[in-house]
Amino acid sequence: MDRRKLIQHGMSSLTIALPSKWLKERALKKGDSVQVVDEGSKLIVSTDEPLKIEKVSVDVSNLDRTSTLLHIQSLYRYGYNEIEIKFKKQKTIHYRREKEVNFSAVVHEIVNRLIGAEVVEQTENRILVKYLTKEAGQDFKVVLRRAFLLLKEASATLLDGAKNDDKTKIEIIEDMHDNVNKFVNYSLRLLNKYGYPDVKKTCFYYHVIASLDKIMDIMKYSARMILNEDTKFSKTSIEVWENINKSVEMYYEMFYKYDQNLINDIERNRQRVKSQISAAMKKVSREEIRHMSNMKQMLELLLDLADARMGLEY
Repeated sequence: MDRRKLIQHGMSSLTIALPSKWLKERALKKGDSVQVVDEGSKLIVSTDEPLKIEKVSVDVSNLDRTSTLLHIQSLYRYGYNEIEIKFKKQKTIHYRREKEVNFSAVVHEIVNRLIGAEVVEQTENRILVKYLTKEAGQDFKVVLRRAFLLLKEASATLLDGAKNDDKTKIEIIEDMHDNVNKFVNYSLRLLNKYGYPDVKKTCFYYHVIASLDKIMDIMKYSARMILNEDTKFSKTSIEVWENINKSVEMYYEMFYKYDQNLINDIERNRQRVKSQISAAMKKVSREEIRHMSNMKQMLELLLDLADARMGLEY
């Protein structure tokens, strides 16, 4: 904790010096204005200026494909405007597919999920990614709603594909995942660089957005299993999936039009699905049980998100 002494300024005012690191990161100078909010025992000083986080260089030579994706993604989310990626060898391991892939392909794959980022330089052992889009903190709510809508669409598409044994719809879940991930990444970048106007709500929003990413991951993994195993679903399984999809729709409605009754409905539906799965154990195939158990994780995350939404309200 950085403790600072109050300094007498004039006859009736006391001042403190703001940390130079904080000022430099936001390029603030004499004459610029900041917002000061009284929060009980705290004074919160904030600014509309984003963090000025320019460059970072990382060596991913020892990372596998997925770890490389996540590393670059995390730097983008943090707010860097220029990311230099270096690698001593051309290939890395893709554990899920049990084969080697080019580092170059991995970098291009993740950059395609980073709104505003482009590969601007590339050599044999180095790729330079720059953020080229003008952004603003007020974009946050628009981008977040887009992520929610895409998640809802993915849930409905996966249900429809399973219900009608439509493999075409199941196949596009992977692309829908990447699209949701794109808006999640951008939302977290904006939140990291600008914060939320009400500082106390920033952590709640970060938790909500990160959890949307996890929910979409669950759907992606289910889609992969369906395609790999060519699973066919019984009426019992479809009823479970319909109720899970219903909870996704209820949470979206509750998030944008807060209603405590909907929180109650989400929990009631969660318990209904758990009962349905228990009753189905001896009626459906082992593959169907695995899928239902996997998708049920979405309900646990949605209940946790209901908690976060209550925090945002109060």
